[in-house]
Amino acid sequence: MHRQPLIIPLVWLALAACSRQQNARPEGQGQSAGTVHAQPDSQAPATASGTSYGAAAAKLTDMCPLAPTKLVQTLVPNAGAPEKERYPLRCTFGNGKNALGLTIDNGPPDPINGADAVSGLGQAAYLERLDPHARGDVYLTVVLGPDANGTNYNLHVEVAAHDGKDHKDDAIAVARKVLAQLK
Repeated sequence: MHRQPLIIPLVWLALAACSRQQNARPEGQGQSAGTVHAQPDSQAPATASGTSYGAAAAKLTDMCPLAPTKLVQTLVPNAGAPEKERYPLRCTFGNGKNALGLTIDNGPPDPINGADAVSGLGQAAYLERLDPHARGDVYLTVVLGPDANGTNYNLHVEVAAHDGKDHKDDAIAVARKVLAQLK
């Protein structure tokens, strides 16, 4: 089987994830002007053992079953079998042109410089535009909160369709479907 067409979106996803880490706000730095914290999701109450999303994320061993099938089919038509990773927990769908990546990691809960706040997802959510010119491909980070040990978890949704359409709403819809299954 020839896998070269999938390599380019996967490399692109990896580079975007690296740039997200570089854009993360250093610990202790104040909030920049114009950045607004998203409101916590009322569906994810904090418990004595952490938040329900963070606690559920800590127990996951496979990200792919959480992928919303209909949205995957819409965003990545004719996608091949998903590429799975265990560390970090990742599931990537691609068809040689489009890619959808879902990742859960235990990164910081900090706001992301230059990202737009998105309300109603997890404890906070931030949307980054991956291409400053086309502005269609997006990377959404949802702060899930801590598990019972106080380790924070984040959900990342990346939509890279390279079609010039704005995929902000698509990334948010995917995140909502994943969060619904984390309860």
